[in-house]
Amino acid sequence: MNIFKREGSMVGRHSVRLITAAALALSVSFPIATLAAPSVKAGDTCAKTSLNKTSGTFKCTYSTSTKKYTWQATRVGWPTKLIIGAVPSENAASMTLRYQNFVKLMSQATGLPVEFYAATDYAGVIEAQVAGRVDMAFYGPFSYVLAKARGAKIDPIGAAIPSATGKPGYYSYGITKSSRSDVTSIKDFKGKNVCFVDAASTSGFLYPTAGLLANGISSSDYTSTFAGGHDSSVLSIERGTCDVGFAYDDMVDSLLIDQGKLAKGAVKTVWKSEVIAGSPMAVRVDLPKDLVEIIRTTVLEKANVPGFVAAGFCATATDCRIIEDKSWGFTKVADSYYDGIRQVCEATRSTKCR
Repeated sequence: MNIFKREGSMVGRHSVRLITAAALALSVSFPIATLAAPSVKAGDTCAKTSLNKTSGTFKCTYSTSTKKYTWQATRVGWPTKLIIGAVPSENAASMTLRYQNFVKLMSQATGLPVEFYAATDYAGVIEAQVAGRVDMAFYGPFSYVLAKARGAKIDPIGAAIPSATGKPGYYSYGITKSSRSDVTSIKDFKGKNVCFVDAASTSGFLYPTAGLLANGISSSDYTSTFAGGHDSSVLSIERGTCDVGFAYDDMVDSLLIDQGKLAKGAVKTVWKSEVIAGSPMAVRVDLPKDLVEIIRTTVLEKANVPGFVAAGFCATATDCRIIEDKSWGFTKVADSYYDGIRQVCEATRSTKCR
């Protein structure tokens, strides 16, 4: 398998070594790990004889309204509010709007006030989690790896999936205006003004630069522009600010078109990566264990299309958005699922991986 969709011949031994290493790195499978579930979780039934006893960070309680004995979080050491962040795929206003129902869900589940942190760039989210100012965040695979490497005390609790039975993963597209006849493949990006998304973006920088290297194109062979968001990258190309560029698949195929910001057929895809590991929702592991468990359970069991429809957040399943992309929900993954991203960093020797 060659994730970089090699086109044309390589130039130089150094490039051959890079791409061989990259191909080997990306041939590594991305295992979906099953995280061990705790013995009990919030809301589980407990026996009358267990009243006021604890199991881990949960306590058996009795509700006079429901007449039931259930395990509930002790809430010892909980923060006064929960802060959720996300790396920006669009402008801050659009991101905040798209996350409003997810924010409501997490507030209902935890009983805490929840705020959405709309950073202007990827570094803002990474730095906020490293500093402990953001409790959970939706990352791209690369930005998650960077956050972890830079000291963020986080682990993934789930990766986005496109359907109930789907596997996590998405693609990077190399695009240009449909009217351009001089660009038919990624090889034609040489000598062009190239729009990337952000230096910490997986599909908007890491995989694209690997794809360019695989086709004999180094950073000195083009002019780089960082658009700041996937939407901005696509629109900059459509408007002619950039000759060519990159963005993730849904942004090109549907999101901007559905919003009326991009005419169907205005841009064309001339390069497509192999599948990229699914984007993770990561949580601070230094939060109280009972809070982390409630967050984990909520994300995996309720942050999905059926859950949002049942909660009244969506009228129908057809037009239901969980977060900013077209994800159905989340599936469990472990940190090791993202080792392939780390290997791409090693293969490309990108300074942006540090």
